[in-house]
Amino acid sequence: MSIPRIQRAPSPRDSACLTPSARTLCDVGKEHSVGQILQYVRPIRYDENCLKVLDRFLHDDELYATAVIDSWMKPVGLIERGRLIELFVRPYTRDLHRRKPIDQLMDTAPVIVDIDTAIDDLARIILDAGMRHMENGFIIIEDGRYVGMGTGRALLQQITERKQKKLFHLAHYDQLTGLANRLLFDDRLRQACQRAERQQTSAALLFVDLDRFKYVNDTLGHAIGDSLLRAVGHRLMSYVRESDTVARLGGDEFVIIIERIRDIADTAKLCESIAAGLGQPFIIQDHEIRIGASIGVAVFPQHDPTPEGLVRNADAAMYEAKQNGRGRHVVYSENLSRAVLERLSLESELRHAMERTELSLFYQPQIQITDGRIVGVEALMRWRHPTLGSVSPAKFIPVAEETGLIVPLGTWALREACKQHRAWLEQGLPPIRVAINISALQFRQKQFFDHVKAVIEETGIDPQYIELELTESMVMKDAEHTVSALAELRTLGVKLAIDDFGTGYSSLSYLRKFPLDRIKIDQSFIRDMREIPANQAIVRAIIALCDSLGIETIAEGVETEGDLACLKCYACEEAQGYHFARPMPAADFEAWYKGRAEPIPPSEPWRLDVQETACPEACCCHGE
Repeated sequence: MSIPRIQRAPSPRDSACLTPSARTLCDVGKEHSVGQILQYVRPIRYDENCLKVLDRFLHDDELYATAVIDSWMKPVGLIERGRLIELFVRPYTRDLHRRKPIDQLMDTAPVIVDIDTAIDDLARIILDAGMRHMENGFIIIEDGRYVGMGTGRALLQQITERKQKKLFHLAHYDQLTGLANRLLFDDRLRQACQRAERQQTSAALLFVDLDRFKYVNDTLGHAIGDSLLRAVGHRLMSYVRESDTVARLGGDEFVIIIERIRDIADTAKLCESIAAGLGQPFIIQDHEIRIGASIGVAVFPQHDPTPEGLVRNADAAMYEAKQNGRGRHVVYSENLSRAVLERLSLESELRHAMERTELSLFYQPQIQITDGRIVGVEALMRWRHPTLGSVSPAKFIPVAEETGLIVPLGTWALREACKQHRAWLEQGLPPIRVAINISALQFRQKQFFDHVKAVIEETGIDPQYIELELTESMVMKDAEHTVSALAELRTLGVKLAIDDFGTGYSSLSYLRKFPLDRIKIDQSFIRDMREIPANQAIVRAIIALCDSLGIETIAEGVETEGDLACLKCYACEEAQGYHFARPMPAADFEAWYKGRAEPIPPSEPWRLDVQETACPEACCCHGE
């Protein structure tokens, strides 16, 4: 529930406002200040009779506390409902106190803050003064005079909403260019297609890939490359309308959503303008940089009636533009068959991969940050094709998901990981957690619970060492179903984790309901964390959120000592990444461990030597 718009507190001289039930929010205070949570509550004069004040509380059930003021509207204390009523329920108290003024019974040490006090400062003041003030409320003044009250509930609401908005912005906008990121682009494209369908119009999707950007990055450095990307984003925005969307998907890939187009010819003219514009020199730190752009175009609904298909076809058209000389645009057509044939071939080969035992699992260690203890591994699927060689998961996993092959592949991976865990135990290695990624399609299968249960019974693994990883977007798609499905899985004794956390927009109300053991912070926030304050803010916020919910955190993509030091400073519990080890076959993992430590009795934990590293100067904890 959002905070209502703040209105000016009624003047104490306005008798029409001084009713016992006055509750008007005030239109004063700056952004993120106490004024945003101010409520006007009619104060009590210091010389008012105790019984008169008691009668006011008895007739107003919503009144929990109010200020006691002097003749100049300056607060001198606070009277709280519970204390007053409790006092007068005792025998003979009415006779003893009936003639006393209220200032003899008030709290003489309330929290009093100026209306311009920052919300964060107020929270610290209350923590220092005592949490009882969260329940009793606090007095707000302006120029030394009473203007209203604030409550602990309103303070918590304001802090929570502000943190959620900040996290939302950080997670939905590219931190380098300020453009929409992939997550927001997906949502905008879906909405654009829905509007086009309702209005019987067309929408175009442009895939823009920069030519020669890698050369610029490699020769002039990443700082120049980043500045160039920002300049490209700014230049692209100048070619579109406010209703259109420009997004950066990552690296040097940009996309543009153009709504309400009349025909493809108009889109072609826009592409020519964009290509010509990006072909003009960029002046970056006294360097004159010339690049180009290859643009692929797909139109809804002519080229595909779905957002996913539109993305696929625009990408194929962009690839064709690159293959045919760069610096040009290509509109998708059915003649662009090469990419489609390649995709079909990959799908066919993938269907036979399990039969030919071409698939395997690699394992990447997960480390306890505080003491270097090896607490688990993540099982990652790999494909070694006899002629194609090593096929990247980024290439075959999307094909598996689109074709439904991910379900049997996922079941196979779960079974193989559990069998390997059992094999390690038989070889005398201590038990550790094994994390297995679960796809959305696999998780939504009605038989998923039965499959997990069957694998546990078949392999004989202790279920407490199985951790099922689900992505944030997956669990939030149908949160009500997810809560019940996760609760059912927990009855098997398995652990549950959310992967890639921070890339979606979780509802805190549902996050509290999910029976989770662990949250994995997405590697996109860990990478370059020391140089990007926004990433630092996201990581710290996620860790604080998980700590408040009693959920453990693990950071993925840790590549440097600096990353590890920052995470340790932020009290993140676990980490994994190339800094410790790359994913490796099961046999190599066993050798990797044995090569780093003397044999340890099974009762002792596995450990790595984690060096004590000072928190880098770039870490945002410096200067606090």
